[in-house]
Amino acid sequence: METTKQLVFKIKEQFFTLPVTYVNTIIQLPRLFKVPQAPGFILGVINLEGNVIPVIDTSVKLGMGSLNLHEQSQVIIMQRRMEDQESLHLLGFVTDDVCDVTDVETTKMQALPNTRFDFDERLVDGMHKINDEFCMQVNISNFYKGEIEDLIQSIANNNL
Repeated sequence: METTKQLVFKIKEQFFTLPVTYVNTIIQLPRLFKVPQAPGFILGVINLEGNVIPVIDTSVKLGMGSLNLHEQSQVIIMQRRMEDQESLHLLGFVTDDVCDVTDVETTKMQALPNTRFDFDERLVDGMHKINDEFCMQVNISNFYKGEIEDLIQSIANNNL
């Protein structure tokens, strides 16, 4: 039985998971600095230990409407190596709640139902059940593509 450690988090009553290997840290939502002409799902950037990190409204990116930001909102700081680059790139996911870290059996992953969703289905690898709840597993690589990759590159080049 092959398992992976997954971080379970909640957005608008829906549970999601992502491999803990991508998680750098989890913080309370700090002050955000707006980025002119950024896509609608980019809430802004934060400064964390000298790193400028774009923060996205994960709910908007997933086609679920805007999150209601509150004092308990949390940001999962993701880390990923971009293709053909040595450095790590950081990205913040705003969530309603970070729930747990759990082992997930990789063989029990199920495909999404054959229904058209109102989001880019490449953002989710599939679904699995944890404690009687269906959880969608986020595909981190696909979250970084497109506008987010461009914004991260602009930050790296100090062209904000």
